[in-house]
Amino acid sequence: MTTKDSIQEQQAPPAVLTIAGSDSSGGAGIQADLKTFMAHGTYGLSVITAITAQNTQTVHSASRVSPNMVAQQMSAVMSDIDVRAAKTGMLADAEVIEAVATSWQSALEIRGTAIPLVVDPVMVSTSGTQLLDADALTTLREKLLPLATIVTPNLREAEALLNMAPYAIDSVNAMRQAALQISTQFNVEVTIVKGGHLQLADPGTVVDVVYERALDNFTQVSSARIDSVNTHGTGCTLSAAIAANLAKGLVIADAVRNGIRYVNEAIQTSYKVGRGAGPVNHAYALCTMPIVRPTLYNPHPFTQYLKDNSKGLWQQYTQHSFVGQAAAGTLSTSVFVHYLKQDYAYLKHYARATALAAFKSDSLGEVSVLVDAMQACVRESKLHVEMCAKWGVSRAEMEQEQESWSSVAYTRYIIDRGMAGDVLELLVAMYPCLLGYGEAARIAADDSKTLRQGNPFWPWISAYAGDDFQAAVAQGRQVIEDLVSRDILGPQRLKRLVTTFCETTTLEIKFWDSALEIN
Repeated sequence: MTTKDSIQEQQAPPAVLTIAGSDSSGGAGIQADLKTFMAHGTYGLSVITAITAQNTQTVHSASRVSPNMVAQQMSAVMSDIDVRAAKTGMLADAEVIEAVATSWQSALEIRGTAIPLVVDPVMVSTSGTQLLDADALTTLREKLLPLATIVTPNLREAEALLNMAPYAIDSVNAMRQAALQISTQFNVEVTIVKGGHLQLADPGTVVDVVYERALDNFTQVSSARIDSVNTHGTGCTLSAAIAANLAKGLVIADAVRNGIRYVNEAIQTSYKVGRGAGPVNHAYALCTMPIVRPTLYNPHPFTQYLKDNSKGLWQQYTQHSFVGQAAAGTLSTSVFVHYLKQDYAYLKHYARATALAAFKSDSLGEVSVLVDAMQACVRESKLHVEMCAKWGVSRAEMEQEQESWSSVAYTRYIIDRGMAGDVLELLVAMYPCLLGYGEAARIAADDSKTLRQGNPFWPWISAYAGDDFQAAVAQGRQVIEDLVSRDILGPQRLKRLVTTFCETTTLEIKFWDSALEIN
């Protein structure tokens, strides 16, 4: 296999299947699902259960696809492609639902492993058209819901599933009770009761209730209510986003939270289509995040994006005169010793920030990498102690050194980003230190003008240019790239991450500047 073939195979996105009806206006159903899958960096597959003639104002007519044809589509797709998650939407009638349930069970038996299934119990269109009759509802309850990993009813659908009177669910507490009953009655792992139709005391807020049966835990996810008529297909979009997130390996809680955020931002960035209830902007993230998938020529696209948008700061940092003087052997010893003392103090805080990142992570793989990074801080501090000892500076003196203003500003900024943001923002705040030291050291080590023999600063450069530190850089970089690949970065979040990266890069520059200023 060639290198190119290997990279292409390695980067194949996870496949996600939608089993739903076609919406000729493109805002809901299969069309919305496939757009959502693509926006999440997954590969979309489809089984069409019905064809509708509809627009933003109404559903003019609908024709189901025969149950046999639905079963054949499912068999064709799942016998060939590694489906990582699936969702259902409009299922037309009882016979189609039974065909879907039977085909799904058969596929799982052949596969031998569980596949997450998100069931969106579509019953009524946004325009008010009834899409499921009484027989179909009974079959949905008896045949399909017990197979679901997650079910995502809105208030009216939850009432129908539980044989409740319309508008019986009239509070957040009633939503909680409905979610509990659905999970218990139909043996569903997670139930999300969507609260978009519930008027709260705070009219600017929407609350969705998430119940996890295994943990017997409720989570209320609050979002800003967006004053927009462009809400056609929001239910389809949410279930598709959750399925895509599950296919990418997110735990259920994060898959749900990210899905809700995606829908909210897609409504915020929507535009008018037609004269009725328009669609959300499924492609908002694709339009605003120019970060491509890894390629042979750009294997770390998020990292490259950060550097490209640093407004020259990255080059200023990695080609800093502090490193240049160290490489030439002309750096003042007093300057270097001052730097080592300050960096020794800095490493303690960096290790604390790494521990905070491990605490915030829900991935054992990430935690393992971060534990290794903490150990690397200890090894790095030993290097500082050994180098200082050569100039007659003891560990005790290093411990007593007063932390400089540049170190205080830098380390507290990182901790602040960690306390205020999520694990990705914290790691981006820490990234310039890891990535920049590795890059600056490699530049110096690769420069033929760098003095090696008799240069007291060469061991410092060679330590960061060496295989061990470069491996740590590669490991840390991959964690960040993987986190980004599983996230949907809207414009505001991406802007904040770039700002964080630029601010910590500036603080790195000032850290070396302050050392040079003592001379």
